[in-house]
Amino acid sequence: MNITIHVSAIQAARKLLTRIRFERLKLSVLNHVLATVDAAGLTLAVCDLDHWLETRLPAVIDPFETGRFLIPAEALKAAAKGDKRCCAHFAFADTPEGPTLTLTVPCGGKNVVSVHKPEPVAYFPERPGVEGRVTTIPKETLIALQVVACCASTDATRYVLNGVLFSPDDGGILIATDGKRLAGAPARFAGSEFILPSTAAHVLDFPDFTGRDAAIQQPDEGKGTHVQFRSGPHTLIARMIEGIYPNYRQVIPHEFGSDATIPETHRPALISWLRSLDGKGGHNNPVCLTWDKPGHLTLTIRDCDETGATIHVPASITGQPPVIAFAPGYLAEALAIGSTLRLIDGISPGMAADSSSGSFCVLMPCRCVAEEVGVGKARAPGVAA
Repeated sequence: MNITIHVSAIQAARKLLTRIRFERLKLSVLNHVLATVDAAGLTLAVCDLDHWLETRLPAVIDPFETGRFLIPAEALKAAAKGDKRCCAHFAFADTPEGPTLTLTVPCGGKNVVSVHKPEPVAYFPERPGVEGRVTTIPKETLIALQVVACCASTDATRYVLNGVLFSPDDGGILIATDGKRLAGAPARFAGSEFILPSTAAHVLDFPDFTGRDAAIQQPDEGKGTHVQFRSGPHTLIARMIEGIYPNYRQVIPHEFGSDATIPETHRPALISWLRSLDGKGGHNNPVCLTWDKPGHLTLTIRDCDETGATIHVPASITGQPPVIAFAPGYLAEALAIGSTLRLIDGISPGMAADSSSGSFCVLMPCRCVAEEVGVGKARAPGVAA
């Protein structure tokens, strides 16, 4: 079987497929791309046993015949490095020594030929099946998914938190937490509650998914372990996280005594500054927020030797905000979600909210002990869930 694919199509397909880190998997057969030729044309797919990601792409198949074969990761990578406006040629054959793939790709105006010995296609996992109702999930929900996904836990011992909760509560909501902050965003989807793994959320951050509405297929109650997303030529099938998600409602405050809104013109620079602090022991040296300058938020961070840095940021303030401290990296992520800080007191959770989208991030403060100078020392952050 001979297949000719434009280099630009291979580059686009590989850009999507590598969102599943199949090239780094230990099982050798999973370091391959499954190529399937059927009546619909050519489909490339990768799998890590928990996720199946596939995409269709245009190709010339001569002679045309249905079938499946594996493309080693290094072969697809080599094909993607071909000259622009050129095509790569894949020739697949079964030989007595096993399957053989010959790749011919123009590089620097010369044809480069390489021969690869892929694993037998029979060793590749089967495509997971999903049977259930298919509904539309708007692109706004997929965009909101990326807003909250950064707050999901990466701690393997808290497996149920290693993803984003899709809940039908309150008309639909997305929730993610790592125990120290909790992000939420309104979401429209029809179906039952499930937890989507963070890896799947990362795949759905691809522009071809977030740029248009998609179709979601959930299994009937108790009849499946996977959920499927389809958008144009792309399909993602992900194993849902099993378990009971913590009661996030009890973490979300509902009454606040003060608000402080950071102007959009100052927010990017403030977030950048906070992130730079987080790389210098930010969790051990939280940033303290004070309000001693009218119409401004003052942020101070001190090192163990009592040296530090202070900046003033304009803010639209209502009420009497308390002196409070947060880990700078967490505060940066919260402000990236919403520009309005909503506070109760110095020891209760605060919230960064975006009034236009309804997205929010609940942030646990560090314990702050006021000093005579009015700045304060901060201790380790609390736990949200």
